[in-house]
Amino acid sequence: MTVISNLLGILIIPFSISKLIGAGVGVSVPAERLLRSLVLTLLVPLILGKVARELSRGVANFADGNRKLLAMISAIFLSFVPWIQVSRSRSLLLLVKPSVFLVAVVMGALLHAVLLAFNALLIPSLSALSGGSKSPFAKKENASALLLVASQKTLPVMVAVVEQLGGALGESGLLVLPCVAAHLNQIIIDSFLVSIWKRRETEFENAKVA
Repeated sequence: MTVISNLLGILIIPFSISKLIGAGVGVSVPAERLLRSLVLTLLVPLILGKVARELSRGVANFADGNRKLLAMISAIFLSFVPWIQVSRSRSLLLLVKPSVFLVAVVMGALLHAVLLAFNALLIPSLSALSGGSKSPFAKKENASALLLVASQKTLPVMVAVVEQLGGALGESGLLVLPCVAAHLNQIIIDSFLVSIWKRRETEFENAKVA
């Protein structure tokens, strides 16, 4: 589901930004250049990693046996991306009022909450259309995973989009700030959701045993 959502995002984002945002504010957004950048920075590495995993058992075993290490390395490299962008606009960053940044943080949290609510309403319909009780989305764990994946926006995609805008909608370093805030918001919100689901599942299992 993560792979599919990333693929769809790469295809949809450039043209939706160009039509919905660029046209709305009267700014030209290079959709083709943005698509090319997303393909090179996200799709190509994804395909290469998948091919390497499928063709080499050694690569697959190494990835499975070192998931925590690879996740930590990925997080470290991921943190470098917004840090570099923000560093370019350090002087402008100091001019940003805390209240403006707080508004951006709240809007990011609200956007994620809206996406969660929308997808929570949409998943039962998707399950009904794809086989009802036989649908893979009829299983609670699959529906929960789909809800989280479909509601999250990955930081590398956001940063890649901001980089290719070329300052059309503002300084790249400043535009990255709400992206980082939104990324942290969705991690915190989804962590609370997962903990609530786990607690309810534990209580349900304990009630069955009793």
